[in-house]
Amino acid sequence: MDGELLMNAFRLVLAVGLAAVAAGCTSSQGSGATGPVVVGGSLFGSAFSAPSVPQSEADRALADLLKTDAGQAMTDTDRRAAATALRGALSVDRTGETVEWRNRTSGARGRVVTGPNYQVNNIVCRDYTHIILIDERESSLRGAACRGETGTWQPIT
Repeated sequence: MDGELLMNAFRLVLAVGLAAVAAGCTSSQGSGATGPVVVGGSLFGSAFSAPSVPQSEADRALADLLKTDAGQAMTDTDRRAAATALRGALSVDRTGETVEWRNRTSGARGRVVTGPNYQVNNIVCRDYTHIILIDERESSLRGAACRGETGTWQPIT
């Protein structure tokens, strides 16, 4: 009887532990989450809810992208998620870093892939490719950004 009691206690602890792990895998926004999600590339290795980039900063960062048909089809939330991914990808000093983003509400998603750092007049710059998928149509934009004196990356247009 003691063995059976011990086994039942073990099962209960295991069930509670699995429930806690499963609860930790859900978003704090619940199953109806609508916010953008940025998924880290090889450096981050997992999905995380990214702090949102202000709309004006997102629009400046994506100025060239917004001139395309795909860019014009993006919602404000899409643009903030895309700008957050761009900022995250550029901030990692590794060639080929990929940061993905998606908007659960609109279904739009994309990824930013970085090129190597290079110097222009003693300023660190790097190229990137931003690929977006809206309504199952893929668009690609190549751009460049340079790191300012404060350490923030500014796309050059």
